[in-house]
Amino acid sequence: MPDRIALVVPVFNGERYLPALLDSIRTQGISLQTILVDNGSTDQGISHAVSHDQSLIVLRQVRNEGFGAACNAGIRRALSDGAEWVFVLNQDLILEQHALRQAVAAAEANPRIGFLGLFQLNYDGSGLDPIFRQYLPPAYGDDLLLRTPHISYLVSFVPAAAILLRRDCLLEQGAFDPLYFMYLEDRDLCHRLLTSGWKIAISTSARVRHDCGQVRAEKSFRWNLNWYLSRTLYHLKSSPRSLPVAYVTALKHLLPRWSLTEAFHWGVAWCRSLGLAGKLSRHRLSVPEVGSPNHVDRATHS
Repeated sequence: MPDRIALVVPVFNGERYLPALLDSIRTQGISLQTILVDNGSTDQGISHAVSHDQSLIVLRQVRNEGFGAACNAGIRRALSDGAEWVFVLNQDLILEQHALRQAVAAAEANPRIGFLGLFQLNYDGSGLDPIFRQYLPPAYGDDLLLRTPHISYLVSFVPAAAILLRRDCLLEQGAFDPLYFMYLEDRDLCHRLLTSGWKIAISTSARVRHDCGQVRAEKSFRWNLNWYLSRTLYHLKSSPRSLPVAYVTALKHLLPRWSLTEAFHWGVAWCRSLGLAGKLSRHRLSVPEVGSPNHVDRATHS
């Protein structure tokens, strides 16, 4: 088991969740580095965490620049400190026993796995996370029925709530595209990795508990704007057509719409994406590498 393992946890007002997550990290029984990226929190969650564990590394973002940017700040620190494996974990998780060790073992079994999703249960551990269920391949259900599940299964996508990233993969392909403030940055990364020959997988034995209800409970007007903007940006980035044509084809999401509210969200997202046209042009060619000047974060260390 390699000892150069880092955990990156982007934190936004995580006072409710951090104690349980950090307690589960301490029981993993392996040597690791834990990096908390404070994404503009207004509560005392990180302060309380540091008061109980001085070994935590905290990167404080000047302002909330989104999930991907926060993850990238932690990933850069982990790689600069020599991490061979980087876990990215949502704050609303609890690690099951030996989860980190089992995830690394699953990734080591195939050197082309660059992005490994941990198996997600609901927060009380009584069953599958209902959102995660849709990402499990049919073969897993068949093998589970026959009691012959594999250590991992190759997939085309797994959400980034709890993932393991390989150092070589990050250095070659970069991390999350900071164009996305929140949502679909994980799908964008998976798409880039697959088209470059890397593999995406789900571990069946490395398990976490995830409060999937948190997102549904916190949906708001701003949440919807971020969601529709991310969907628009993903279309513009992944379209094989030139950017002007991609902008035209993106209008198919706007018209026609049964709901005026949905049409409004799509319209605002499309207009906002026009303001990002210059960055889109550059990022369609190549996402800035981890540690490049284009990805320098405005963070302070404590």
